[in-house]
Amino acid sequence: MPNAPPKRFLPRLHIQYQIMLGQLHDALRVQPPPWSRTAAFGRIEVHSICSYKPDPTSKTTLESPLPGLSVPNHEAYAQRHGYRYVVHRENALPDREAHYSKMYVVYQRLTGQRAHWAFDANRPEDAPPDWIFFIDCDAFFTDFETSVSDLINTYAQPVPGSVDFAHFLVAEDPGGINTGVFMVRNSAWSLRFLERVASSTFTVAWDQSMFFWHMVRAALEMNLEDFSYPPEVRLVHQAHFNAFVPPASVDWMAHEWQPSNFVRHFAGCPWQEQPCLQMMMDPWMNISPINEQCILKW
Repeated sequence: MPNAPPKRFLPRLHIQYQIMLGQLHDALRVQPPPWSRTAAFGRIEVHSICSYKPDPTSKTTLESPLPGLSVPNHEAYAQRHGYRYVVHRENALPDREAHYSKMYVVYQRLTGQRAHWAFDANRPEDAPPDWIFFIDCDAFFTDFETSVSDLINTYAQPVPGSVDFAHFLVAEDPGGINTGVFMVRNSAWSLRFLERVASSTFTVAWDQSMFFWHMVRAALEMNLEDFSYPPEVRLVHQAHFNAFVPPASVDWMAHEWQPSNFVRHFAGCPWQEQPCLQMMMDPWMNISPINEQCILKW
């Protein structure tokens, strides 16, 4: 990453923003739109990074159990919908934390470059996909009926006055966005966006702030009378994309996961803490053919 002066973080301003956004959501009773389940969309791949080092400070186990918990869940979801699933066992940037490799693994696949780090896939690599759905290793699919195409139909359709679909989908939360789950369309706009994100030094909130800054920056350059994200970017309701668990859902005043939600994300609830690991081992999360049928009948 290029060298640059450090950015100042104003915690009081951030807390005020977070509180006010949470209050606004409550006041407006923001609800997700109804699912639009129509056309299927091209080639779709699901990607995740599951790369953990032993943690001697852990209150549970030395080795992370997440690869053995979430990877079967991701595989079962991808298999149900016919998607190629890729789990990256090493980081694209070996000297940095895994979340800083997200934009690299997505960019690499969309441009058809061969990964130089270890990964496993449920089928051979072919032409680059039309869309990539990225999901963190601490996030689990909990609605197997909903497809990635349903997300595209519901959130990525052209806005009035445009014929182009969205290029980047991410969930909004009171802190701005959370990139534990996001979708990227294979397009020239997306590749330029990922290049800018990858070179960003704005890492106050890790990869979230890197993505968020370039979403906001693009909007600021549009010279609009009122603030709006670029039409290529769409925000998805957390219930449809990236629902949190306690304590993060409470502390961050974010949407808390319900059984009908699409993804349950353990942001702010690490496997090193016993209550969090216990929730991760819930039968809802550990997908076997039997458990999958139970979930589908919910």
